[in-house]
Amino acid sequence: MKQEIKHALTRQRIVDAAMEEFSRNGYEQASTNTICSQYSISKGVIYHYFKDKDELYLICVQNCFDALTEYLEEVSGHMRGSPEKKLQTYFDARLHYFADHQNDLGIFASAVFFPPSHLTREITELRLEFDELNVSVLTSLLKNHPLRKGLKTKDTVHDFEMYMEYFNLHFKEEIDRKQSLETLLAEHEERCHRQLNILLYGVLEKRK
Repeated sequence: MKQEIKHALTRQRIVDAAMEEFSRNGYEQASTNTICSQYSISKGVIYHYFKDKDELYLICVQNCFDALTEYLEEVSGHMRGSPEKKLQTYFDARLHYFADHQNDLGIFASAVFFPPSHLTREITELRLEFDELNVSVLTSLLKNHPLRKGLKTKDTVHDFEMYMEYFNLHFKEEIDRKQSLETLLAEHEERCHRQLNILLYGVLEKRK
């Protein structure tokens, strides 16, 4: 095996193990010692490829947001129908992505809701494309529809973003309680559809 390939495989093995550890325990409780003991990786090997725990965590955060953003960009390019239908498609896409990538869901929740304070700037930069995509998608859904008096598109988009993030956190908490994933998806899709109606028709001007 060529040395470059061997290095790449070793590095990826460390990142995969770190994704599981940070996803399960968050930044504060995660430990490189646990990664070493549970995945049979020596500490010397970890620090050969990564400077410290911070660098390893940020790599995991970057992988999470890069993959999620790429997936949602693909989905957003094929959304059709009413604003409600498009938004439902976008919310469902996020939900199904996290159902298929549960480590990413843990990393996402850690970075969004419980970020280590000394890494806030770096995390903000790593999630920039994801945030910009959300703003773009939500703005495009709202810009052609009159909002109720006193509401602004920018503020409304921000409210929708917060809802989506807390929606994902709630989903993670239910997964952590080991409920059936199939049941969770069905319940969340039903809840999402109901709450999207409340969000949309609480901000859009009433139709005559």
